[in-house]
Amino acid sequence: MELTRRLTEVFFLYLQVSNFYIAGFASKDCTVTVNQEPFIEGHLTENVTINCTFTHANCFNTPKVLWFRINTNQTTNLCSGACSSESSNGRFTLSGTSSGGNAALRIQQLTKADNGMYYCGVAFQKSPSIKSKQMGNGTMLVLKGPTDIGSDLLLQSTLILILTLYTICITILLAQTIRLMQQANSNHNHSRNDPNEEQKSRAFKDLALEFNKKYRNKKQETEQEAQLQCAQYDDSIYQNA
Repeated sequence: MELTRRLTEVFFLYLQVSNFYIAGFASKDCTVTVNQEPFIEGHLTENVTINCTFTHANCFNTPKVLWFRINTNQTTNLCSGACSSESSNGRFTLSGTSSGGNAALRIQQLTKADNGMYYCGVAFQKSPSIKSKQMGNGTMLVLKGPTDIGSDLLLQSTLILILTLYTICITILLAQTIRLMQQANSNHNHSRNDPNEEQKSRAFKDLALEFNKKYRNKKQETEQEAQLQCAQYDDSIYQNA
């Protein structure tokens, strides 16, 4: 009888402890956080992968992954029911492992209709928490065709041509500047070594004036000597007479 009472007490204690742990786990909400890259670029007829990663806390069942596309005010569910690694709707497959926090979407054979905003959603359906069902901020997919690639190549070629012409012009200007500087230095050195035309003309005038002055002085001296000789000759004649 005593043994039965003790077993009953232990059982009730076990139920209370179990209820305590169950209530503790239930009080912790399942929380999901979804991350997406804001922009991705693709090319027509090629394949592209839109990344989506997520983390979760206090979530214990397998998540469900959904992908939506919004373009021209139209929302499209890309996966029927839930996305998986198997082909869904022909071209959309889940390339990541949802159990590992990777929900990347792979799109095959891109078309113009694939332009748009892509949203990744992750949901733990068995959890009653609102935070267990979350979506990312979206990824904008922009497609480029052959004409866009050609226009990009044309733009790059034009820019390269402009840069080349600019480089040639700068080189020519530098060469002319260097040549003019060398010519100016040469003229400056020449002017320092040889007198200029004005200095030559002034020197010639000074020499001419000096020569004229000496010529006049010489002429005056010759005339004076001639007059003196004539006077002496007249005196000698007068004495003889």
